[in-house]
Amino acid sequence: MNIGSLEIPMEQLVVLAASAAAFIIVLVIWKSLLEPKPESSRLKDLKSRREQLREGLLASGTKPGNSEVSAASMSFMRKVVDRANVLKGDVAKDVADKLARAGMRTKDAMVAYTFFKGALPFVGGAVGLILINMFAPDDMPYVQRVFAALIIAVMMFFGPDLYVRQLSKKRQKLLQKGLPDALDLLVVCAQAGLSLDSAIGRVAKEIAFSSAVVGEEFSLTALELGFLPERKQAMENLKNRTGLKDIAAVCTTLIQSEKYGTPLAYALKVLSAEFRRERLMRAEEKAAQLPAIMTLPLALFILPVLFMVVIGPAIINATASFGNAKLPGK
Repeated sequence: MNIGSLEIPMEQLVVLAASAAAFIIVLVIWKSLLEPKPESSRLKDLKSRREQLREGLLASGTKPGNSEVSAASMSFMRKVVDRANVLKGDVAKDVADKLARAGMRTKDAMVAYTFFKGALPFVGGAVGLILINMFAPDDMPYVQRVFAALIIAVMMFFGPDLYVRQLSKKRQKLLQKGLPDALDLLVVCAQAGLSLDSAIGRVAKEIAFSSAVVGEEFSLTALELGFLPERKQAMENLKNRTGLKDIAAVCTTLIQSEKYGTPLAYALKVLSAEFRRERLMRAEEKAAQLPAIMTLPLALFILPVLFMVVIGPAIINATASFGNAKLPGK
């Protein structure tokens, strides 16, 4: 396509469109990897979540993002999703579990996720097709233009999933990091004679300042233990909310301890020691991988500079000496 005297090849246009879509996805993932807010905001969110749970809204915990969506936008998205009638049955349960692992449990979060997952492919494909028609060569076939727009639409379709997946991984890492300390506190509370409900509530208050994510989950579990008919259901909810293998082991231990009457403090103490050994083994594994990881940067960035510093002056001196030397007979 000619714009004035500017000619843009078709290959460069496709690369430009794909790069723009990839850049948007990278921005979304980078935003999800940002450091969480201070604990004070989390404590405020936890208070509002407790009020909602006391009113019986088990599945409507809150975790607002970095920017609040306006009421008008939320209302529009809710109308679109309700008219599409996609959030029902097993689909709604799967979406709720996926968002809960990322720390988002409100119905508004489900609505926003469903809306963007359905709207982004159309918006991205339409914008990509417009840009391709503007900058593509005149002899570019229409099928290739549509195919390039479809590639952008597919990439935008997986954008919300990548964002939620990155949030889930970051949250699980925080949970895994703070779980051994929470178990130690739970052992102390159990040895002091507190019941399971009181022990989990006490641990949630104490651990909230060092690991806000663990305190948040334990607070929800303590509230559920207070009004759910079966404690097993509260443990199952905790396991489903986090999706972490270590927390699943803790829930299984608590359920079996209550079922068979085994000492709770002893079981949790053994489990905490096991988690600490696993954390130490993971640290040792990462340390053992450092030589292999550092090989490529060493070969690409450090060794060439070292050779230039060591051999460079000798090469310069040798070149100057050969240049000043005269051939025999001249």
